[in-house]
Amino acid sequence: MEIFRPGDTGYDDERSGFQTGLRHEPQVIFAVENARDVEEAVRYADEHGLEHAVQTTGHGLTTTTSGVLISTKRMNGVEIDPNTKTAKVEAGAIWQQVIEQAAPHGLAPLSGDAGDVGVIGYTLGGGYSVLAREFGFASDRVRKTEKVGEVVTALEFELLDIDQVHAGEMFFDSQHAATVFEAFHKWDLPDHVTSTLATLGDVVRVTFASTKPFDIDHLRVAPNLTEEFGRKPFAEAAGKPLPPHTYQGDNVLLSDLPLDALHRVREKAANSDVPIFLSVMPLGGALDAGHLLKLISPQLGVEAQHAAVFDEVRQFVLGSARNFRYAVG
Repeated sequence: MEIFRPGDTGYDDERSGFQTGLRHEPQVIFAVENARDVEEAVRYADEHGLEHAVQTTGHGLTTTTSGVLISTKRMNGVEIDPNTKTAKVEAGAIWQQVIEQAAPHGLAPLSGDAGDVGVIGYTLGGGYSVLAREFGFASDRVRKTEKVGEVVTALEFELLDIDQVHAGEMFFDSQHAATVFEAFHKWDLPDHVTSTLATLGDVVRVTFASTKPFDIDHLRVAPNLTEEFGRKPFAEAAGKPLPPHTYQGDNVLLSDLPLDALHRVREKAANSDVPIFLSVMPLGGALDAGHLLKLISPQLGVEAQHAAVFDEVRQFVLGSARNFRYAVG
């Protein structure tokens, strides 16, 4: 284990993560390699009356610590048991490791759309996978949790018999946004299909995935910029990592999302004075019914602008998901 303090070589690299807009300012960093190191870090924090925080990749960073930072990225062991169809991962493991090691056995985890995200933080937040409507939350598959105090040092969870999936995406110019949003809203989505609708600057993106065949003809309502859809290995449907950047985002879980409200949300986000990318994920299937609405911007200090968009659906809000809160307290 290495220990870093302000001014030490490596301190800045160790405290930095995927979120570049926020960065921890810890008095001390414990770059842990095993559970005993975590015990030492937690004990140090307790003895000195300091708060402590855990960071693997920093994707879901909400608030920073000025006390003790427990950096787990070196503690990244992954064990796949093809007989029990389980994986055991240490605190610093990322999904790409699990995906790559499970694939030769015809198995896959319920990971999300970014393979460089930490397994434990994602799972503790519930875990909305690319196959969530078909198989439920990643947290539903957890068999065993190992902890030091409140710090999770390892998880054991079920893997699924998944080799190939039917998956893809469509991109449209934003001038067709209203038409595409309406077609998506009218989709009688099969319970086994997980799909999202998102705006990304000047384009609208629709994604879809399932282990079973399904049809997307009804989404071809406007000229698309690109379309890709077919049967492929699970790893190819799990998304590609992005470079570290600054961003702020939040979400709401909705009991309902009428078409007129969906259009108001789209228009309010598009006309905001800051860039706001929105994403809508219909729930149902193996998840509770409703919708997940996410907003994200490539800068900080956008709480007011996001709140104005959420106001358009405030009457339907049930709460929020832990997985999609970025740089917000």
